Amino acid sequence: MPADLTMRRTVIGGETAQDDYIVIWDELTIGRIFRSIGVGGAQTWSWSVSLPNVPQPSTHRGRASSLDAAKASFRGAWSDLQAKVGYEEIKAAREIQARRRPWHR
Repeated sequence: MPADLTMRRTVIGGETAQDDYIVIWDELTIGRIFRSIGVGGAQTWSWSVSLPNVPQPSTHRGRASSLDAAKASFRGAWSDLQAKVGYEEIKAAREIQARRRPWHR
C-alpha cells in the first residue's frame, strides 16, 4: 500500500489471523483486506472500505484475484470515499473508534 495507507495483521480473539489485514489511514481503521474462499473453492481476496458512521455503497467492497489487485481496488474505493466525506464525518469516525473496546483495535 502507498505510504498513507498501512496494513496491519488482524487480531481476532487474541490470535493473529493469517492473510487478514486491517487498513489504517492517519491512525484510523478504514477497512479490511483478507483471503477468503470464492465460488468453487477458489482462493480470492475480499476487501472493504468503510467508516463506522457513513453508509457503505456496494462499490466500496469486493473481491480480487490477488492481494495486489485487492489493494488497488481498496485504494480506488478509499479515494472515492475521501472525496465524499468531510471533516465532521472523519472526526465522528475517530470518536467512535476511540470508544471501542481494546480488542477491536
